[in-house]
Amino acid sequence: MFEEFGFYEFIGTANLVMPYRLLVPGELNSSAKYPLVLFFHGSGERGDDNKKQLLNGVARFAKSDSQSRYPCFVLAPQCPTHLGNQPIMWTTGEREQMHLLKLAPEPALPLRTAFELVIAIEEKFQVDMDRIYVTGISMGGFATWEALIRYPQKFAAAIPVCGGGDASRADRIRDIPVWAFHGANDSSVPVECSRSMVKMIENAGGHPRYTEYPGVGHNSWDQAYAEPELLSWLFSQNRGARKL
Repeated sequence: MFEEFGFYEFIGTANLVMPYRLLVPGELNSSAKYPLVLFFHGSGERGDDNKKQLLNGVARFAKSDSQSRYPCFVLAPQCPTHLGNQPIMWTTGEREQMHLLKLAPEPALPLRTAFELVIAIEEKFQVDMDRIYVTGISMGGFATWEALIRYPQKFAAAIPVCGGGDASRADRIRDIPVWAFHGANDSSVPVECSRSMVKMIENAGGHPRYTEYPGVGHNSWDQAYAEPELLSWLFSQNRGARKL
């Protein structure tokens, strides 16, 4: 399956080298445009091998039956482990409580570079600009929430899995379709991280979907990406509909 993903490398404006894998729909119609799924991996998949970011979650979008029903580009960048001697993540922020995160003034370098990569892919391929989706797990779940908050006009929908974000900015994303997932017994990322984001979006007038798995720990992504309605829900979302 993953043989279909091309190996590439991107250098952003800050000169950060970012490996990435890209799946291109098998039979491109020159007159058509296709959705793009941006996938953010977790902290354990950081590095420069350009392989580990495909280990968890992304397979659901790449399977042949999924691609036959919902042909799309799948973009999976890989976050480096270190920048110089400093460990880095997709996101940075000041944690006020265990489950509350205050957004940093500027995006972390890996997230900024990933966003520049998305723009480069849009310019090169036949991407449907109204159907760009973002999803991620754990550290990538935090990246998913932050990407929505920082670039709310960019995405048609999001699937954050066992992540969290700055709930005080929920009003910025109240109109974006979100389906969030978390395991109730997650000891790595407290379930309150997702609960607080969902609650604040609802308080702002939004209508997010939220699935919490009783008895499940940190790995909620296996069940989340196996949800029968997930793909039909995701690919039915269109950013253009929010403009009306």
